[in-house]
Amino acid sequence: MQTLSEKNKAVVRRFNEEFLVKGDISAFDEIVAPDFINHTAPAGSNDRNATRDFILLLLHPAMPDLQLEIFDMIAEDDKVVTRKAFTGTLTGSFLGQPATGKKATLRIIDIIQLRDGQYTAHWSIREMITA
Repeated sequence: MQTLSEKNKAVVRRFNEEFLVKGDISAFDEIVAPDFINHTAPAGSNDRNATRDFILLLLHPAMPDLQLEIFDMIAEDDKVVTRKAFTGTLTGSFLGQPATGKKATLRIIDIIQLRDGQYTAHWSIREMITA
């Protein structure tokens, strides 16, 4: 039998692989709770829909060949922390960086809070590195 930490880590991995990288909206709909709050985003753009749109309308167009590497994933109680990096060709502006046509890396440390297998809250630290 899987522990709560193992189940939560599996949900976070699925969200990263299926929605963040592949853009599978059905995975997003299943995993992100209606009352989800992104505590890192500015007020007014920190809800479920704004988070979805940030990925689909900003990240994916800016880095259409997006790849993910998860270096660490740590779970305790209802939270999962990941240290990861997205890489791709920066073909559009993103996080204040202009399009370069070169490889870029977005390094992230995320904290996700889950309830019943769904994301309820998110905090992150991001660093964009361009070549």
